[in-house]
Amino acid sequence: MRVLDSFIYGRKPLDEISANDRLEIVEGDLRNIHVCVSSLEGVDAVVLLAAIVGDPASKARPTETLETNVLATQALASAAKMQHISRFIYASTCSVYGVGGDLLDENSRLNPVSLYARSKIASEEIIRKMGDDYFAPTILRMGTLYGYSPRMRFDLVVNTMSMKSFLEGKIQVFGGSQWRPLLSVDDAADVYVRCIEADLKNVGNQVFNVGSDQQNYQIDEVAGRVSKALGGIPILRDNASLDARDYRVSFAKVADVLGFRPAGSVENAATTIVGRLQDGTIRNPTQRIYYNHYFDAAEE
Repeated sequence: MRVLDSFIYGRKPLDEISANDRLEIVEGDLRNIHVCVSSLEGVDAVVLLAAIVGDPASKARPTETLETNVLATQALASAAKMQHISRFIYASTCSVYGVGGDLLDENSRLNPVSLYARSKIASEEIIRKMGDDYFAPTILRMGTLYGYSPRMRFDLVVNTMSMKSFLEGKIQVFGGSQWRPLLSVDDAADVYVRCIEADLKNVGNQVFNVGSDQQNYQIDEVAGRVSKALGGIPILRDNASLDARDYRVSFAKVADVLGFRPAGSVENAATTIVGRLQDGTIRNPTQRIYYNHYFDAAEE
C-alpha cells in the first residue's frame, strides 16, 4: 500500500504503522502534477481522501480548496483512468445536501451552503462523467465523523462536546434543532475496505451515502447522548446558530449493497475521548493541530 500525503497536519497519525514493510509513504502535494501521476505507478485501486476538509478550513483558504478539492482531484482521476486503474473511490460528504426538509437519498437535489460543499459537488460531477465500462468510480458521501483517532479533530460536533465536557464541565448547544447524520471514524474506515473488496460491478459508477438511519440526530439529541454518557454534564442552550446546514439522510443503499451497518455509537465515542483526555494520551486539546482551519502541523 502506498500513502501520498503532504502532512499539513503532521506525521503522527502514521507513527504506529510507519515501520510496516507493506506500507510505502510518499510525502508530496497532490497539486504537483508529477507527484500526482507518479504516485499511481503499480497501483490497483485509488482511495482519494486528500482535501481541504470542512467549511471553516475552506473559508480560511479558498484558493487551496479549489486547487486541491477540484483541480488536483480532476488530475488524479484523469491519470488513474489513463493508467487503466478502474477502481477509484472518492471521499465526498453529506454536506452537499446543505438544507433539506425530507429524508434525502442519493438522487435528492443538492443544496450546498459553503465553498467546501460546492467543491465536493464539482469533483463528484467531474469524476462521474469520466466513468465508463472500465473506469468505474465510487462516490462516498460521508456523514459527519466522530470518535477517537491518532490525530484528533476537536472541530466536529461529538468530539467538541466531549472535549468541552472534560475542560469546562458543560456542553454548549447553538440552535439544536438542526439535523446531522453521524458516523464513527472506525465505521468510516470499514466502508472504504468494503468498497475496495466489493465486486466492482456492484460499486462502480455509483454514489453512496455513508452512515446509518439510526444515527440521524438533531444536535440537541447529540448533546443529550454525550451528557448522559458522561454522567449528566450540564447542557447550555443558545437558540442562535451560525451553521445553516440541516439535513437528514437515507442510508438504505449502502446497507443493501455493501451490507454496511455501523457499529459505533456517540456514547462510546464520548467516553473514549474523555478517557484519553483523562489519562493524558491527549495532553492539550486546545492545540491548533486538532482544528482543521488552523493548518498547523505542530504536534504534542
